[in-house]
Order: sequence, then C-alpha cells, then structure tokens
Amino acid sequence: MLLIAARCRIHPEHCEDFALQVERIIPLVRAEPGCRRYELHANVFEEGLFVFNEEWETQAHLDVHIATSHMREHFALCADWMAAPTELTVYEVSGCRTVVLE
Repeated sequence: MLLIAARCRIHPEHCEDFALQVERIIPLVRAEPGCRRYELHANVFEEGLFVFNEEWETQAHLDVHIATSHMREHFALCADWMAAPTELTVYEVSGCRTVVLE
C-alpha cells in the first residue's frame, strides 16, 4: 500500500478555482481501481497551500491514476494556478491498524 502526501501551492487568487476543479475530479479518482482514499485539505495557516492525502493499493495503480485523461486535463487546467511545483511524499506501508481513542 502507498500513502501519498501531495503538497500543492496555489496562487491566492486561484484557490477557489482550484478547490472547485478538485471537487469535480474527486468522484472520478475515488472510482479508480486501487484508490482507497483521495482527500484534499486546505492549510488554514498558510494561504494557498493544499494537501492531497491519498491511499493506493500499489504503485501500478498510482501510475495509472496519474496517466488518466481526467488527471492530465486537471494538470493542464491548473498549471497556471500553481505557485510552485507539486511535492509528493510517497510512503510505502507494509501494514496498518486502527486505534480508537476514547
């Protein structure tokens, strides 16, 4: 399993455009084979910083995701909105467990 933290820095005047665009693609991505989680979070302390938290079954699933037509269109549409290149941190996970804190 892969966990991805993708940090996107967006020009402040395009934050709403970016959020609306991501809202459009989220259902498409979540329906892709191998996608276990795909979420976007806005950093409340740093304007224009968005973080995708993703979970993919395998590297092959992630590779297919990045190459899909909806992601290629997304990257092209958002290119001028980016204030910096997207940074991906990829974690390879061999196992996990859920802990409930009460």
